Amino acid sequence: MSSHPAAHFLQSSRWRCLKSRFGWWGACVAVGDPDGTLRAGASVLFRRMAGLTLAYVPRGPVTDWTDPALTAALLAALETCCRQHRAAVLKIEPGLVDTPEHRALLAGQGFQPSQHTVQPRSTIVLDIQGEEEAILQRMKSKWRYNIRLAARKGVTVREATRADLPHIHALMAETGERDGFGVHAPEYYTAAFDLFVPESGVFLLAEYQGEPLAAIVVLLSGDTAYYVWGASSNRERNRMPNHALQWAAIRWARQRGARRYDLWGIPDELGQVAYGLDGGRGQPVPAEQLPVDLEQLPGEGLWGVYRFKQGFGGHVVRWVGAWDRPLQPVGARLYQAGVALQGARLAVARKGIRQEGMALLRRHMPRSPGLSTRVVPVTDPVRWRWVLANLPDPHVLQSWEWGEVKRQTGWNAGRFVLTGEGDRPQGAFQFLWRQPLPFLPLRIGYVPKGPLLDWEEPGLVDILLGQVEAVARQHRCLLVKIDPDVREDRPAGQQLIRTLRRRGWRFSQEQIQFKNTAYTDLRPDEAELLAQMKSKWRYNIRLAERRGIEIRQGGAADLPAFYALYAETARRDGFLVRPYAYYETAWLTFLQAQADAQNPAGGVLLLAEHPEETEPLAGVFLMRYGERCWYFYGASSSRRRRDMPNYLLQWEAMRWARQEGCTWYDWWGAPTCLDDPDDAMQGVWYFKQGFGAEFQPHVGAWDYAVQPWLYRLYVQGMPWLLALMRWRGRQTT
Repeated sequence: MSSHPAAHFLQSSRWRCLKSRFGWWGACVAVGDPDGTLRAGASVLFRRMAGLTLAYVPRGPVTDWTDPALTAALLAALETCCRQHRAAVLKIEPGLVDTPEHRALLAGQGFQPSQHTVQPRSTIVLDIQGEEEAILQRMKSKWRYNIRLAARKGVTVREATRADLPHIHALMAETGERDGFGVHAPEYYTAAFDLFVPESGVFLLAEYQGEPLAAIVVLLSGDTAYYVWGASSNRERNRMPNHALQWAAIRWARQRGARRYDLWGIPDELGQVAYGLDGGRGQPVPAEQLPVDLEQLPGEGLWGVYRFKQGFGGHVVRWVGAWDRPLQPVGARLYQAGVALQGARLAVARKGIRQEGMALLRRHMPRSPGLSTRVVPVTDPVRWRWVLANLPDPHVLQSWEWGEVKRQTGWNAGRFVLTGEGDRPQGAFQFLWRQPLPFLPLRIGYVPKGPLLDWEEPGLVDILLGQVEAVARQHRCLLVKIDPDVREDRPAGQQLIRTLRRRGWRFSQEQIQFKNTAYTDLRPDEAELLAQMKSKWRYNIRLAERRGIEIRQGGAADLPAFYALYAETARRDGFLVRPYAYYETAWLTFLQAQADAQNPAGGVLLLAEHPEETEPLAGVFLMRYGERCWYFYGASSSRRRRDMPNYLLQWEAMRWARQEGCTWYDWWGAPTCLDDPDDAMQGVWYFKQGFGAEFQPHVGAWDYAVQPWLYRLYVQGMPWLLALMRWRGRQTT
């Protein structure tokens, strides 16, 4: 074990021996070559809890995870051992960094993420190679100063002997009482001393004039030293004994060939942020890059510990965590139920500290882009338009105008911006919320086609998603839904999906907007745009002109006629329409915005007519924002369809968008699956692609369950409610 690259003190025989003295019993399994050379192994601990036996492999198994045959053989031997001990569940916490690939690997071996993590999932690791001065230079200047200050103020550090253990026990008890956490009995630390010291561990004691001030325990495995336990007195804290202890431990580890020093545990929320900043690649992230204002973190628990540890200049590492493999179905379910109950109790106990820490974390943005410490609400339309103008690809459903449309139809709208240096926006989102059923106090939140930000910045994605979650909690929503305008087939989209899943978001059963869409690049000239179309489409455009079809812009007076066309289309194609008042609000809002030359939002109603007809044959309502135009509403009559009014109508829509300075034409809706012949959008897609539309798969809508139990009831009941609403709609149209 000591020679394996993945060696860890928790997998050592010494650790197994220690735990066996305090309520556990252990075994070890190994696999190797025919000549007897061991290549992989696991030290497994067993314990009876509430009538069940749990098998636990801390920081193991130790294997080459890239060797499937070796790993499968080891896991098979491990499961056999666990069944012999009648274990209901096998829990492992392998030494794998948190990446989608590693999680998929474990899932493929029959493991599932555990609700019960034993060892710290996130930590800070120092590189202690090179000269001592270089190691000191990687620390924050205040930490270097405190190390030297401790020496100047008479603090000395030495290796403790067995005779010093009573002093260390007293320091442990004092620390636990002060900081509010449990400590082991003195016999536990004594046993650890006897097992690890001096071969693979050290107890260091900091003193002033012979008085013990602080102590730490460091264990060595392979080329890594681990700071496992620490304790300090309330006395003489201004002499910085803890800084002196850590520096002495680093020097001790270096003398024994260690290359890394693991500070052993920080809040996992910070590890999650590091995961986002790294893009899920599993690479260590410098602690100084994490988006947190250290001065405002709470002092309790690991939050206070983090403030101390991060100053030593290390990198944040997040492990893949604990994974369970059920061995006895009934026993495994009982274990999971017990873990869930225990987790609920701990959540209540820790709620205050956790909420305070997470609230602070969400408000403190990455320093590297120069972000402010919080998301600011925006209540002025001019300010909101300025915000959107400074963000990439603003969507019309995030416009002030769309929020006002929704406000007039039963929703509430709030706008929030994440600002940086010089008040420059780094991200924003328009948050809509409502109570869908008046007789039930259930609120839902929705960020249509948002949030808005640079999706190539994973750290920023994590922060803004956290803000969306926080706003949903503030409004007491049972869920919040987003459907960001991000392509699923691009690296940023794939990373976003991984981030959403990691944060607990779920792909939504209710896709309010079309999941996929199609675009046409309007930057080529008109001749090139026509050349990109299918020949039949060009022919039909010209045929419509020859047959007397005319296109004109409509106004407010034409909206009733357009709605009548829309209702006729709905009856023919089988989709539900809202009452006229809803569409009138939306259409008038964007027609009025179009009249304002300073407004980046706007819209137009285009109608296809024939001199021999008294009513329009077809119509489209376009909405634009900045350089993008959306084909939002389309309607057509059954009259004169052979005259091809829809083809000429779409061509004139594209021409209008170009005249307004738009460079992209969004066809607003494409099949969920191009290869599915039963997809309801196939007929519409056939029409759109003939114009040269480029299919673009998007990530779709995702839900975050603020209140998980109510969310489940909502998800199960809403399809029935929607079916009833559609039925009633068909009866009244």
